[in-house]
Amino acid sequence: DLHVRSRRQRQMCIRDRSRSGMPKEYMSKTANDFNWCFYNQDTGEAKAMINKFICNFPQFQKSGYGLYIYSDTKGSGKTLLSCCIANEILKKRDISVKFISVSEYIELAKSGNSDTVRERINSILDAGLLIFDEIGAIEESRDWISNAIFRLVDYRYTHILPTIYTSNIEIDKLKCDERAKAVSYTHLTL
Repeated sequence: DLHVRSRRQRQMCIRDRSRSGMPKEYMSKTANDFNWCFYNQDTGEAKAMINKFICNFPQFQKSGYGLYIYSDTKGSGKTLLSCCIANEILKKRDISVKFISVSEYIELAKSGNSDTVRERINSILDAGLLIFDEIGAIEESRDWISNAIFRLVDYRYTHILPTIYTSNIEIDKLKCDERAKAVSYTHLTL
C-alpha cells in the first residue's frame, strides 16, 4: 500500500509539473541540480533562506511571504533556482505551482477576454505557488502593463499566496507601480 501510494504521489507530482508552465528542461530539477559554485561570493545566507522556505513552506503559505531572487547577471540561474525550489516543495506538498514570465503574462493579459484566457489567468492568480519570472524585464512603461502587473502582485498579496519573483533588477529600481514593490518577500541576491 505504501509503495502504491508513493508511486501515485510521484505520478501526481509529474502531472502537476507538466501543468505548471515551467520550462521543460527544469521540470525535474531539484536542489541537488543547482550549482552554487557559479557565484563568486558567500551564498550561505541565500542557501539557508531557500532551505527555510522549502522546509517551512506551510508557514510561508500562511503568511503569504515569497522570495525575490535577484542577480544583475543574465543567465545566472535565477529561473533554474526558482524551479528547483518549486520542485522540492512539490515533492512534499500537494499544491498547484504555476510558472510564467512577465512578458508571457503581458501577452496573455492583452490577448483578450475569452473564457480560456480568463481561466488561465485565474489559474495563475490562484496558484498555491507562483514563479513570476523576469519581473522588470519589460522596458515599455505603458500604464496598462504596469496595471496588469500590479493586479497580479496585489491579488497574490491580498489573498496571502506566496510568489517567487526573479529579476535582473534590484527591487528598488524596478520600473513598475510603487504599490507592486511593497509586497511581502525575502530578498535574495545572487
